[in-house]
Amino acid sequence: MALVTVIKAELVVALKEGRLAFELGEQVADCPYPPGDQRRAAWLRGWAAARDEGKDGAGEG
Repeated sequence: MALVTVIKAELVVALKEGRLAFELGEQVADCPYPPGDQRRAAWLRGWAAARDEGKDGAGEG
């Protein structure tokens, strides 16, 4: 397995994609990046952040 090196901009994009994926109802298994890819970790962080914000914001407004 080769370690994929990515630039910071790609990580930001992956993070935003993960957040959007959660909002669209996608699951963790839907992550488009393979294990070992730094973008996968960013995508999963974005997905989890959106999930956690949804839990924290439940019932507000």
